[in-house]
Amino acid sequence: MPTFPDQPVPPDEFIEDVIPSLFAEMELEPDEAAIDLRVGVVLQGEGGGEWTLHFVDGELGIRDTRDPEAEITVIQAVADWRSAIWEGRPALIADGVEQLRTGGPDALRPPGVSEGGASIDPLKGISDLRGRIEMRIEDESATSWAVGVLVGPGPVPETPQATITLGSAEADAIRDGSLHPLEALISGQLQLDGDLGLILQLQAVAMTLSMAAGGR
Repeated sequence: MPTFPDQPVPPDEFIEDVIPSLFAEMELEPDEAAIDLRVGVVLQGEGGGEWTLHFVDGELGIRDTRDPEAEITVIQAVADWRSAIWEGRPALIADGVEQLRTGGPDALRPPGVSEGGASIDPLKGISDLRGRIEMRIEDESATSWAVGVLVGPGPVPETPQATITLGSAEADAIRDGSLHPLEALISGQLQLDGDLGLILQLQAVAMTLSMAAGGR
């Protein structure tokens, strides 16, 4: 059984070797195998590159270039990508990585595709969205960690259409449950800038998929 690397590996090794080996261990349900999804990955900086992960017919194909028709693209600096996976920073994001580390291949499973016997398309709603959203977590030393998500096909915009900014202390509070994201927004501890409609639409899609995962 493949293992998640405990020590940092180059981005190309992680994407082209580690992810496929983990995915190969998964036993997909019929609805999961029917998913046709292209995920672009753009890692910027030393050792970075561009890839496309294509989930289709229960198989995972990887290309060392980004498909401009990718439905979703993740954009991040190599240093921030590495810190989330192996350095535990920021903790709010590293928690998800830890689930992959300890949960094995099943942590790669897409969100639930059925709820109450009704089929739920994990791409429903996403196809209607267009734009790049960036989330930033800033600490007291004025350094920041960021990840961007481009929803929809097309070239990657140089700048995001919308940004979500949160302090590291507030991110930790949301993580431990002492601060609700809505409370953080109302109090100004969580800041939204740019195309707020895009953020709200993406949040609605994420909530639908989260509910599906809980009902599986």
